[in-house]
Amino acid sequence: MTTEQRERRWTFRVKPRSDALVREAATLTGVSVTSFVEESAVARAESVIAEHRPLLLSPEAFGRFVDALDEAPVALPQLVELFSRPSRIPSE
Repeated sequence: MTTEQRERRWTFRVKPRSDALVREAATLTGVSVTSFVEESAVARAESVIAEHRPLLLSPEAFGRFVDALDEAPVALPQLVELFSRPSRIPSE
């Protein structure tokens, strides 16, 4: 990546535990701390923005969406089998 493409600098302080966790995660995923922090922050930002952005559909697309909601559910054999298994999480 050229210098022109990376022209912003983020400078901030973090707690020692946060630093250790991020460094370990970056090492485990094989990326630099900078890449890990940037990718994580961008992914979270995109998620937050998507949650707050209204979903706009054309009248035709909205009609197809409503029709799909009204369709009868389809039981997928793999999911039926999965949910019929006993839970591996102990209940209290």
